[in-house]
Amino acid sequence: MLERIKAWDNRVLTKISAKHTKKLDRLMVIITTSGNNGYIWFALSIPLLLIYRYRLVGYTIILSMLISGLSGEITIKHIVGRLRPCSRDFEKDLLIKHPAHYSFPSGHTTASFAVATVVFLMMPILFVPVLFYACLIGFSRMYVLVHYPTDVIAGVFLGILCGIVAVVVSPYIPFFPL
Repeated sequence: MLERIKAWDNRVLTKISAKHTKKLDRLMVIITTSGNNGYIWFALSIPLLLIYRYRLVGYTIILSMLISGLSGEITIKHIVGRLRPCSRDFEKDLLIKHPAHYSFPSGHTTASFAVATVVFLMMPILFVPVLFYACLIGFSRMYVLVHYPTDVIAGVFLGILCGIVAVVVSPYIPFFPL
């Protein structure tokens, strides 16, 4: 079963690699880079933190990224220890700097879907654009060959779980209003 999943992962990445163009390469690098360290999601949360009515939403977005980072980047990646496709199966020049950590699950995708879940549950008016951008970030991670599709799929599910946890616990965690 594991071999079939690996073969599927490689087939999907091979198909994505066949679609590379210079314009798409530039666009995907911009999208994937915007997800580095949650920059795009911090950019979303900061204005929300400044508006009293939406302060809890902004705070919960940040909390969801913290929970997703602790669970995915700090814990699961080191337990699973999966090498990235750019390290093993795809001998190609990377469009971005080779990431230092393991591959499974995709941290960019986990954080993005944690934020999308928070937005869906707390501020649904922003859900469609946030979900669209979260999907773009997940796809970009495969496009630049730093994640397998199963890394991204796991990131989606873990992110949804982290977002739900953040929404449930954020009202009970005191924070300092601005």
